[in-house]
Amino acid sequence: MQRKLTAILSADVVGYTGLMEADETGTLERLKLNRNQIFEPKVESHGGRVFKLLGDGALVEFSSVVAAVNCALEIQEATAKTEQTLSESDRIRYRMGINLGDIIIDGDDMYGEGVNVATRLQTLAPVGGVALSRVVRDQVEGKTPCIFEDMGEHTVKNIERPVHVYSALSVGSSAHVTTVAESVKPLLAVLAFDNLSGDPELAYFSDGISEEILMTVARGADLKVIARSSSFQFRGANKAIRQVAAQLKTTHVLDGSVRRSGSRVRISASLIECARQTTLWSDRFDRELSDVFALQDEIATAVAAALKITFAPAQSETVDPSAYNLYLKALALRNKGLEAETQLAVIQMLETATELAPKFARAWVMLATLLAAWFRFSESESSDAALRVRVVAAAEMALKLDPGLGGAYQALSQLEPFGRYEEREALHLKALSVAPSDPTVLTNASLFFTEIGRIREALKYSKHAYDLDPMSPWAANWYGNMLAFAGEKKLSQELFRTLSARWPDNALIAANAILVAACLGDWAWFDELVVVARERHLESATLHRCISTGQAMRSSDPVTRSSFIRQARDALSRSGSLSLGTCMNLCNLGAIDEAFELIGQTSLDHMLDPVQRAERGNVSEGIIFSELHSARMIHDPRFPGLCGKLGLCNYWVKTERWPDCADESALTYDFKAEARRLVSA
Repeated sequence: MQRKLTAILSADVVGYTGLMEADETGTLERLKLNRNQIFEPKVESHGGRVFKLLGDGALVEFSSVVAAVNCALEIQEATAKTEQTLSESDRIRYRMGINLGDIIIDGDDMYGEGVNVATRLQTLAPVGGVALSRVVRDQVEGKTPCIFEDMGEHTVKNIERPVHVYSALSVGSSAHVTTVAESVKPLLAVLAFDNLSGDPELAYFSDGISEEILMTVARGADLKVIARSSSFQFRGANKAIRQVAAQLKTTHVLDGSVRRSGSRVRISASLIECARQTTLWSDRFDRELSDVFALQDEIATAVAAALKITFAPAQSETVDPSAYNLYLKALALRNKGLEAETQLAVIQMLETATELAPKFARAWVMLATLLAAWFRFSESESSDAALRVRVVAAAEMALKLDPGLGGAYQALSQLEPFGRYEEREALHLKALSVAPSDPTVLTNASLFFTEIGRIREALKYSKHAYDLDPMSPWAANWYGNMLAFAGEKKLSQELFRTLSARWPDNALIAANAILVAACLGDWAWFDELVVVARERHLESATLHRCISTGQAMRSSDPVTRSSFIRQARDALSRSGSLSLGTCMNLCNLGAIDEAFELIGQTSLDHMLDPVQRAERGNVSEGIIFSELHSARMIHDPRFPGLCGKLGLCNYWVKTERWPDCADESALTYDFKAEARRLVSA
């Protein structure tokens, strides 16, 4: 068996199946022409050899990585020029990946990780683009007429270690650059504008203006915008465009400065394309503070025009400057955290702001969101009926002023009893329809869809939220949980390893990582996580519960198991109900019969109580559908009975919108038939 180090280029035609379905004869003729006149001549001229044809793709070897990259860029440029007279949907376009690695020679064919990585890189390349591994980028930098865009690390199929990927762009090749730019939808990061007011106390004002511009720009139907909790981490010297693009995977950055003097504000803003670090648009605005909404729309419209996307500005209203100032202070306080006293202070600020400016839609929606959270999660003894009226009034006013505020629909969803799934689903779907790229809306929707067992949908929404807010520990933690729920155990473990290293002082991430380690039986990692948590003095009831559960799972000690069962029985006898988290813990300890016995005795009437408050730190009802935590319970024929007690069977039978597990072939019982039997009984 012969081995050698060589450069491998993997090429594949984008959308080949669709092209063939639309025009089989024409597509085959144009592909043959492309190979005869462009692809193969370019390969030959750069000293390459096609060693495998794959229908619409090819694998090529080169003795030089410089030759491989130059060849790929020339093929892409020539192909783009010959296809430019055709409509976008009819064009032949390639994705290409290039890797330098050790390969195995088998006659005229080649195998091995060097080939596999090139093939995976090709799938990550932009349409009409070329993706490189780090080793290729390092070898060709300064030797080829191109620039590189850092696409970050990617976990790819059948490759143990993450692969660091770069995209190569030709310098001075307008045809190629245009092809790449048009194929990639823009992903924008709005950075925290610099405070030039000369008063550090006005940092809240510049941050608030920046966030308002972010939210206004995000209204673009075709534009995805990174959440503030990620983009605002880049300040001062850390605003280097390459660094922002590498960490957030953005194509464009909007940055600027704010200077406030009395009732006037000056804002300077610039839109920068990350790949070429060129300024696409910049301007300076001097306005009265009362005209700030019109100014935000003006900036957003300019950004949209520069990115060639659709933008529908909100109806601009003049606003009382004191109301706007209160709103920005409330925004700053909310972003620092929501302890009870802080939350009440923010609510009071927003109520004053809406009194001063009754047509201030964003103040109304933030007020509705905070009041709804207070209604559902606080331990206040305030009148539930009165609080409910305040939530409805604030949410309805926000939607009357701006129907595109998805948070208002989700505030209303919190007023519904937990078990009113159909009504809550309608509100979440409405929120998603008007705010499909709002990370908070996406995360809330993901949480809801776990509760009704549609884990694949929940995973999709959590992944989208994480992509838009990659530096938020909360978005990252929930995505890690959703990977575990969906049975993607290895990916969940890898992500939590990364998150634990990035945020070692986050107790929630530590707790979930510990539980994942325990469920996977990775006790070395479990021990490592517990040691770090104790060294850093992390404290939370959830963390302690996960540690004790993991230790019990590890010991398989009958005495420990009996102790857990006894504690659960005592809790049930005291309160008449038992948390689903406790039931899941019993299942993980192998006490599945006892878990179902206690579930049969516990009251779940609170699920339909319109004013039931959620227990702080309690797990989501969706944990019962987790492949990692609850697989044994799902596969038990008694599982639909638990779902029935939660009101889920009625929802499924009525809507025919079944959970993912209903179609699982490994079940030993007919899930749908059992759910229907329970409903009709």
